Amino acid sequence: MSLAARLGVFVLGSMTPMFAFASEERGRPLHFDEVLESVNAHDPRIREAVAKLRKAESKTLASRGAFDPRLEGEGKLVTGAYYDLRSADVELRQPTTVWGSEIYVGYRVGLGVNERWPTYRDDQTLSGGEVRAGIEVPIWRGGLVDPERAERARAMRIEEAADQALSATRLNLELAAARTYWNWVGSGQNREVAKALLDLAEQRDSQLKRRFSAGSIAEFDVLDNERILLERRAWLVAAERAFEKATFELSLFFRDANGAPLVVGPQRVPERVEAAPIDALAVERSVEQVLMCHPEVGKARAELEAVEVDQRLRRNEVAPELKAIFEYSRDLGDLTDTDLDFTLPGNVFEAGVKLSMPLILRKERGKAGAARAQVAEKEAQLSFVSDQLRARTRDAASAVEAAQQRVALTDEVVDTAAELAEGERRRFEVGSSNLVFVNLREQQAAMARMRYIEAVAAAEIERIRWETTTSVQCDRASR
Repeated sequence: MSLAARLGVFVLGSMTPMFAFASEERGRPLHFDEVLESVNAHDPRIREAVAKLRKAESKTLASRGAFDPRLEGEGKLVTGAYYDLRSADVELRQPTTVWGSEIYVGYRVGLGVNERWPTYRDDQTLSGGEVRAGIEVPIWRGGLVDPERAERARAMRIEEAADQALSATRLNLELAAARTYWNWVGSGQNREVAKALLDLAEQRDSQLKRRFSAGSIAEFDVLDNERILLERRAWLVAAERAFEKATFELSLFFRDANGAPLVVGPQRVPERVEAAPIDALAVERSVEQVLMCHPEVGKARAELEAVEVDQRLRRNEVAPELKAIFEYSRDLGDLTDTDLDFTLPGNVFEAGVKLSMPLILRKERGKAGAARAQVAEKEAQLSFVSDQLRARTRDAASAVEAAQQRVALTDEVVDTAAELAEGERRRFEVGSSNLVFVNLREQQAAMARMRYIEAVAAAEIERIRWETTTSVQCDRASR
């Protein structure tokens, strides 16, 4: 057996599993919409982004807890000294978001153990106790912003950033899935082209051997066709491997109902592919819409607003703490017949201020400087994201138009190359050509078909890139 024949047997043996894989019956074609539906339903990266959003929502809920009403109470018995006292005090406080103020209502009762004698203590009341209501208002520090309101505002901005990140993840995965899907379609169709090209050489091999046996051609033509067979078998091996690789990559986006990756066979590759036409592109208007509404911009903007909250808080913490207190109280019940009864009945109004101010403020000034630097960092990030999206939008418009033109041109080349290959085969059959030209024409026809498939895949990818970049809404994405 010649070296060429042994090499042919080896190549055929190594390709047996691939040919068995390719012999499956053709089923329902797998379309991109089915892949995209699987991505949105089962992709772990979307589940991860959803989990981050739920985490941010929980932190927002926790930050609102600082404004929950709280009930405080105290009871005591003072005895063993000259003046005894039994007392109870309960108070309901409600922090508000209005200038950091806090309102409260309370009730207390304080009576001596021996009700005939005064206690000379501040918490003595009439027999019915005392009701009170008041409000505490920060005048300087804590007025415009305080830690509780800052935490709530920061959590809301971080939640918004997580929501926008989820939308951006969906868009990015749609584009990644499109690239993977069309690479799978292209490699699957290239595999069919390689098979068809090999079939032509195998059919011609039988014809040439019959003609050689009849003495109408030289052995040289038979050997040359065997060389062509080996080349095309090697080409098919490469095409099979490219398709298998694309299939495994597609399984990361196409999953079953349980979220497990699905490995689809060649029987689901669409037989025909066409580039969907697109309308005229309003590029500059789309750029404005993208810069205003794209989730990547929204995420960067929300992160900037979150650190701006920190900056306002740190700036406010440098100011002195000056708080105003207003309170109304009234004792209820009967007189206790003690010497202090005349001081307790009637309405009591109280107003006061409280001042607290650190002297050096190194801690507060350091935090304020760090907050300013963080704001500058996020502003730079937002600016760069905007620049990126502006360039990406214009590039997507240019790419999709060029891809559409390329599809139209390569489509014309496919038919022309196929006609030339068929004509060259007829000329060879009547002895007016040779295998060199036949092989060249067939390879040109195959390459034209592959370039058309590549052009269609590129056009679809660029169309989806344009849509995922520009089809954005300014309202919050649905979760």
